Amino acid sequence: MAKERAQRESAPGKRRRRRRGVPTGLTIALLVIALALGGGFGYLAGRHSNNSVVAERDVQLANADQRIGELENALQSMGVDPNAAVFNGAVSPLDAQSAQALSGEDEPVNNNDALVAGSDLETPSATPEPVVVAEFDGVEIMSDEVLAVYTESVNRQLLMGQDVNAQADALLEEALDSVIEEHVKRQKAEEMGLTELTAEDEAAIDAQAQAAFEEQLVFYTISDGTQTEEEVRQAAIERMAEEGTTLESLRAQIEADWWENRLREAVSQDVVVSQEDLQQRYDTLLAEQQALYATNPEQFEYAHRYGDTVVVYNPEGYRAFKQVLIAFDGADAASAQTLLAERNSLDPEQNAERISEIDGALDLLYADLEATADEVLDRIAQGEDFDALVSEYSQDPNLNEGHVREDGYYVRADSISYDPAVVEAVMALEGVGSVTMQPVRTAAGLHILLYSAEVPAGPVPLEEVRAALEAEMLETLQYDAYQRQIDQWVEEANVVYHREALQ
Repeated sequence: MAKERAQRESAPGKRRRRRRGVPTGLTIALLVIALALGGGFGYLAGRHSNNSVVAERDVQLANADQRIGELENALQSMGVDPNAAVFNGAVSPLDAQSAQALSGEDEPVNNNDALVAGSDLETPSATPEPVVVAEFDGVEIMSDEVLAVYTESVNRQLLMGQDVNAQADALLEEALDSVIEEHVKRQKAEEMGLTELTAEDEAAIDAQAQAAFEEQLVFYTISDGTQTEEEVRQAAIERMAEEGTTLESLRAQIEADWWENRLREAVSQDVVVSQEDLQQRYDTLLAEQQALYATNPEQFEYAHRYGDTVVVYNPEGYRAFKQVLIAFDGADAASAQTLLAERNSLDPEQNAERISEIDGALDLLYADLEATADEVLDRIAQGEDFDALVSEYSQDPNLNEGHVREDGYYVRADSISYDPAVVEAVMALEGVGSVTMQPVRTAAGLHILLYSAEVPAGPVPLEEVRAALEAEMLETLQYDAYQRQIDQWVEEANVVYHREALQ
């Protein structure tokens, strides 16, 4: 049994759950898909709009353009040219069934057979009634449950442009293993009394569901400037519900996973990080980041900005800045982006007249934001705390990402992760604590920038990152301990397989 599981896990196409992060290859594939389909998904998100909210569409398009720029930067930071010929045709046009599956009009894409049906994959034959494909200790694993997981996996592979025929057997075996593991874990959780919810559990689930709901609601919130805050919120709730997400559905998902969270905690509660292992991890990470950031400084900027990596090395030349962003509403964002793009493409000598026209149009757009920007600058001049003004005024969509609110953004003269106008303005500030006396114009709106700190170059002392690094390592070790226990439980279950039923 152990030998059989080990062989399956090492087979081509067998995907084990990763502890943390995303493989570069997968990241690139997802970015390519996002670049190709970004506009389509933006349309789907707003497909219920009518002619009275055309402005919403324009904002979505502007946001999509900005996101495409970020995605292209991300590809470039990984050494990939987003314009390379290798990406031509990387994502094929979707047939009607696949497009409908992606839109979610019938079923969520992972539960929809449209992608599988539209491919040339030879799927296991359906049976009139579900049949037993594996069993252990009175538990029967049925074919329909395994095939549902298999279909989800195939859909994900198809969306990434993978050759599912080459991986079909491995994907089916993985689906079978996954379903068996779920039943084994559930059985153990029941034996340990972890599936019954206490009043404390119910309250914690309610809190998590509400937090998840508010976080997702941000992506559906669109204002044309004429609605009250409550009207904007209610419209966003309705849009999200149309896409199949409600507070109740999120709560149900969290509750369904609650018993496993408790099981994982019970299994891994005695796991600790030794100081020796912590030092070794720090040394390894330091060497890796020194090499990576030397050739890809954008990776450093993204790591700090999104907080998904413990940064233990700072390249030279960086400074931190914070900002109050007075953002455009409605169609003004799209108009500003279009005008700025045209202006940047023109020759100052040959197109002076057109540039003057564009500057006039931009002046009119920014005029609506200048009163608020002047108010912020006046309060800064009176000595008010910049962080407090950020909390009160800033409409920066990344404010709560990673370490942005606490430490600001990291930038240097050659940064490509930010608008060139912002980079130039920040680098022109003469000392820590200085503020741009004139708002900086970008397609997002008006930026008031504070040179908030120097970023000391070189290794970040272990003591400064000890807590974050230890938490990251503990999560990895706990996952490893949990997975080892699951493997042992499955081994001890002496599962009897009936694989012929899946053929």
